[in-house]
Amino acid sequence: MQLSALVVLATACLPVAPAAALYFPVTNTEDSGNETLRWAIEEANDHEGPDTIPIEATGTIDLEEVLPMVSGDVEITGPGADELTVRRSAEAAFRIFHFGDGVTASLEGVTVTDGVEAIVGGGILNDNGSLTLTGVIVTGNEVTDGGVLPIVHGGGIASYGPLTVRESVIEGNTAIAQGGTTTVAEGGGISSLSALTVDRSTISENVAQALGTGGTQVSAHGGGIRAVGDSATIERSTVSGNSATATEGANLVVASGGGIQGVGVTLTSSTVTGNEISSEKTAAGANLDISGTTLVRNTIVSAALGDAESCSGPETSGGFNLDEDGSCEFGQSTDMDGVVAGIDPLLKDNGGPTPTHELLSGSPAIDRGNSFGSAIDQRGLPRPSDFASIGNAEGGDGSDIGAFELQAPAPTPVLVTTTPADTHPPNTRIVFAPPRVTYKRLAKFRFASTERQSTFQCKVDQGRWRGCRNPCKRRVSAGAKHVFKVRAVDRFGNVDPTPARFGWRVKEIGD
Repeated sequence: MQLSALVVLATACLPVAPAAALYFPVTNTEDSGNETLRWAIEEANDHEGPDTIPIEATGTIDLEEVLPMVSGDVEITGPGADELTVRRSAEAAFRIFHFGDGVTASLEGVTVTDGVEAIVGGGILNDNGSLTLTGVIVTGNEVTDGGVLPIVHGGGIASYGPLTVRESVIEGNTAIAQGGTTTVAEGGGISSLSALTVDRSTISENVAQALGTGGTQVSAHGGGIRAVGDSATIERSTVSGNSATATEGANLVVASGGGIQGVGVTLTSSTVTGNEISSEKTAAGANLDISGTTLVRNTIVSAALGDAESCSGPETSGGFNLDEDGSCEFGQSTDMDGVVAGIDPLLKDNGGPTPTHELLSGSPAIDRGNSFGSAIDQRGLPRPSDFASIGNAEGGDGSDIGAFELQAPAPTPVLVTTTPADTHPPNTRIVFAPPRVTYKRLAKFRFASTERQSTFQCKVDQGRWRGCRNPCKRRVSAGAKHVFKVRAVDRFGNVDPTPARFGWRVKEIGD
């Protein structure tokens, strides 16, 4: 054998070296042309091996047509979500980013908006690959369908592979299905059918809406997040102001999980508040509808809105939770049920990368939690930050419950005196009530006090004040208006002088 043949044979036996990563910088905000985002994705797709797309341009990239699907491993890094927006500007409907099957990709420092897609993934679609979002804002995207069988998923993001969301905001996205025989809308903000991780992020004001026209099934699940894949881990995050709505169905009309609906969810040091559920027939879990192997710990669940209580049933507690309406039935000695959370109802920039609900002075969540090993809160501020004047929960470390850690030193919290000389009355709040107009004679109420260990007294119409359990059920007459009143009595005997009240009407069949 000649030397040249030996050389060829030896070369053929050597392992093939992986292609070196290349950089394809984006230096302008044009829709097409050299060094645009479109060009960079095309170049990265053509090159074997992982690549990096650094976006140096700032401003807005107005897309006149859909971007190429990302088909190779890539890191796309923008200058910051407040510095760069990628949006659809054409009349034609299309999503903004599509990460293909098997791709390992990351997207950082951009705002993704105005995507519109039929069926799945209005803003971002992750096929069966692995996607990480960091410092991304996904807002104002929509997935919609009005066909014969409208089933839609993921107004903001739809993911069939592992998805990680860090220090990001998913807000104001919608999943809308309307008409048809089976009408289903799932995951207004995020729809995940694989492993999901959400950390130090805010999921807010997203909507899953199923608008039927008399079909056999109309259902809406997961206004903020729908996670039904391998597992979902949500920690140090805020889920608020999301909603799921189902209307106009002939038979099955179901709405569940205004905030989060999922299977196998672990929720730690998070705030889930002010989410809403609405259904003409069956409604479950305005804030949480989670099942399977679940765990909730050091989390606030409060201010349920609409046609259901906060939780759809007992949730597995890891302790140190605050459940404002008591429907989660956590059951650990360190959990607080039927206690007003004491958080700012407005979502604000309180520092850090994502908006949060601030703990108000005197909130019972202050110093009553457990960090479970985390050294920071959602904002990135130290946790625990322990006030010497506030006693810690047994087994706790002085952390606050929820996503927000009130920092010490700070203005002294206004606390109710814990001595027998206390004369400060509690305040009472009704947190769940029947519809204002209903045919049901059996009414169910849940309520909360601003003070732990309070008892309650209730009355209906002109009846006498009597001690009552929380929740309280009362059967009333049909064809009349009724008024329910409840007042808290703290452990020192102080009675709320301004009872909470709720008026409603029970119609007779045939009205």
